[in-house]
Amino acid sequence: MRHLARATGLAICLLVLLTTCSAPRGRGAAISSFVTAATPVLGPTVQPTVTPMSGDAATPALDAPAPPLAAMMAQGPGDPPPPDLRDRAAQMDAYLAGMAQQGGFNGAALVAYRGQILLSRGYGMANREQGTPIAASTRFRLASVTKPLTALGVLRLAARGQVRLDASVCDYLDPCPEAWRPITVSNLLHHSSGLPDYTDFADYPNVEQLPATPDQVVARFRDMGLAFAPGEGYDYCNSNFVLLGLIIERASGRSYADYMRGEIFAPLGMADTGVDPGDFSPLGGTRGYNSGAPDIPVNVSNLYAAGNLYSTVEDLYKLARALDAGTLLPADLTAQMTAPGLGRYGMGWMIEQRGPNRLVYHPGWISGASTWFGRYPDAGVTIVVLSNDYDEYNTVFAIADTLAAQILN
Repeated sequence: MRHLARATGLAICLLVLLTTCSAPRGRGAAISSFVTAATPVLGPTVQPTVTPMSGDAATPALDAPAPPLAAMMAQGPGDPPPPDLRDRAAQMDAYLAGMAQQGGFNGAALVAYRGQILLSRGYGMANREQGTPIAASTRFRLASVTKPLTALGVLRLAARGQVRLDASVCDYLDPCPEAWRPITVSNLLHHSSGLPDYTDFADYPNVEQLPATPDQVVARFRDMGLAFAPGEGYDYCNSNFVLLGLIIERASGRSYADYMRGEIFAPLGMADTGVDPGDFSPLGGTRGYNSGAPDIPVNVSNLYAAGNLYSTVEDLYKLARALDAGTLLPADLTAQMTAPGLGRYGMGWMIEQRGPNRLVYHPGWISGASTWFGRYPDAGVTIVVLSNDYDEYNTVFAIADTLAAQILN
């Protein structure tokens, strides 16, 4: 049903691309496969919804900074975009501006093609109460787009031999329930551990607005049994990435926030990316909404490494360029990361085949945020769509598909 609704939204958008496209919205059948019965109408939880690279793990930074991003068009490396791409960029901007004017999109979007940034703009309001508009530099909560970044953090440790993907999680976690001993680090990355998802528990809405430590989060599911034997099934589960955050801390000897900043964000110049301690304080005033009304203020400390990062479309493009340049992981780990497993999930990424084009991406959805970050690596296309409205989850999928169609025909 999710794919049918997305396809329908894409068809509608393509028919009226330059005028008044309004993508499917709401919590209907299109996203029913991601919502649990325990999720209240306004209750935010990280919802479930995979990018090639190669290189030396000891070379974390790019040789050159990301190209400047200004208004709709920006000069990237190489020659200026040809007139046809400029025309397509103008069409994309008109499409998104039309959606924003109708109240169908409130967020920022970036599109790049083979090193050329075609679109990088904000639409709507980051803070309606204060009248703060959204720009390309606006910080948003990433929700589950946090997961591919956490996965990269783990794989960087694996590249240096500090983490073994085939090792039991109990090698890195103490205390560790005996039931978890068969679970490997790879199982966590692939969502094949069998662990229960604590955000699906009936009492989760009672605690999601309260601060929590990682150990307190783990305590919620530590004594629960496994749904299946590790490696024998797929179930998208936030508990997996909470444990991966703790593995990063134990293996690196640094906090998750310090490790991610020092290992990935700072070397890549991602100055507007980091961990939200739970209270929105690093977001520069950005607030979360639901159909334009203030949404439940989830304290993302409850999500930890499964959904507590914030970033901008500009910063995520810097990460995409590093993936394209092959400066984050050696080739063998890159291949493992982007090889689809059960549920078409790699290691922190979803992988789909769209006609002749491979799509590696991850969406995210919590109260006050709907996000999408993906690449068509073989075609050289990067698309980032970030919204601070919970009700635009379907919309960000349709926008990402429509923008891709403008480039990939």
